[in-house]
Amino acid sequence: MYFDVNGKQVFATTGGKPFDNSKPAVIFLCGSALDHTFWGLHSRFFAFRHYAVLVPDLPGHTHSEGPALTSIESMADWLNGVVEALDINDIALVAHSQGCLTALEFASRHADRLRCVSFVASGLATPVNDMLLNAATEDPEAAIAMMLSWGFGFAGHLHQGPIPGNSMLAGGRKVMRGNVPNELATDLKACNNYQNGKNAAANITGPIQVILAGKDRMAPRKAGLELVEHLSNPEFTLIEESGHMIPQEVPDTCRLLLKTFIFNHNPAN
Repeated sequence: MYFDVNGKQVFATTGGKPFDNSKPAVIFLCGSALDHTFWGLHSRFFAFRHYAVLVPDLPGHTHSEGPALTSIESMADWLNGVVEALDINDIALVAHSQGCLTALEFASRHADRLRCVSFVASGLATPVNDMLLNAATEDPEAAIAMMLSWGFGFAGHLHQGPIPGNSMLAGGRKVMRGNVPNELATDLKACNNYQNGKNAAANITGPIQVILAGKDRMAPRKAGLELVEHLSNPEFTLIEESGHMIPQEVPDTCRLLLKTFIFNHNPAN
């Protein structure tokens, strides 16, 4: 569906059901240069279990009007604009990678609308090496290749996706090619510049979930454990066999963890 935020058109998917803000909501956030398709399996699961589901494309990404946002803080402000525009309450916020930084900022400022937060495959910060930052602007194909290579674990590299006949690597490449060079480079610079993770984490109240990957080369275990350490009593799970793209590499495990947590803390009728 399309709607306006701050005079700009935003696109979001709703999991195959009409969006109904009278229901408890699940909002999904994705990582750098990705879009609504990343959460396709999980968004549909919750939409068909009496939740209002929203998976927005960030400004400038895929179907949402640009320009891309240049800081994590501005992404959190924009997310609040989305929530206010659609008058969404009782929110379970689910975020992956870059989206986790946005979720940190948003949850630290707007706890009144949240019921719980799930962080998937991230840390308090996401430093980006100079080679990838430069490639994002000067050689986007090389940047995409690096991110897909580092981002997917064993199953992804063998094209063993959850949907028969589909390759997670090919799907990721197709989406990211539509969001270069400006969006990818802008996203990575925003991640690299973000420094407020510890302060934001300390201000988050309410139920918190952290899901990390044992084979993650984008957000290494040490960085993820630092996030766990600075949050207040999170429910923590380490999926040893997965790479960074947990929701796509091990969707059933990820879905079960999200289901149990969200059903407990933001139940729907």
